[in-house]
Amino acid sequence: MKKQNIVIIGVVALILAVAVGYALFSETITINGTATAKGDFDVEFTSVGTITKSGYTEVNDANGNGTESNIAVISPDKNTLTVTVNKLAYPGAYVTIPVTITNKGSIPAVLENIVQTGLDTEAGPIKVSYTGIAASETPIASGATQNMTIKVEWLENVNTTAEAASFTIKLKYKQVTAQ
Repeated sequence: MKKQNIVIIGVVALILAVAVGYALFSETITINGTATAKGDFDVEFTSVGTITKSGYTEVNDANGNGTESNIAVISPDKNTLTVTVNKLAYPGAYVTIPVTITNKGSIPAVLENIVQTGLDTEAGPIKVSYTGIAASETPIASGATQNMTIKVEWLENVNTTAEAASFTIKLKYKQVTAQ
């Protein structure tokens, strides 16, 4: 029994010695700091190019002026594009609208999605498609531009009347984050 007590006391003493040794050689480091990031996030529609038309009939306004210049209008805040195609003459008629988007901010951005409102292309004979730009991982750098083309067409194989279309487009961008 005496031998067993000596072994227990020896093990306890060894554990205490290891604990005291660890405490002597360990340290706690506390780091405090503040990080500040600054940048501008500003992606906007900057211009509408030359519009191509096939089967588009220009409609005059109340003053007798043509409305072709109103087919694609950039909002004053440059975040929304309003497209108004007043008269497509027949199935297969279309209008294509080239648009330039510029990152005027200091932060690279990636297109997350295109938000289109005001025209239900699922239910009607009008189809709207976008080329040259897509939701992807391709960033638009600060000061750089991207081009897209919007095509508004009266589908050929649809027998219902579809002369006009009006809708707005907003491009939803997100900040590029490091991988």
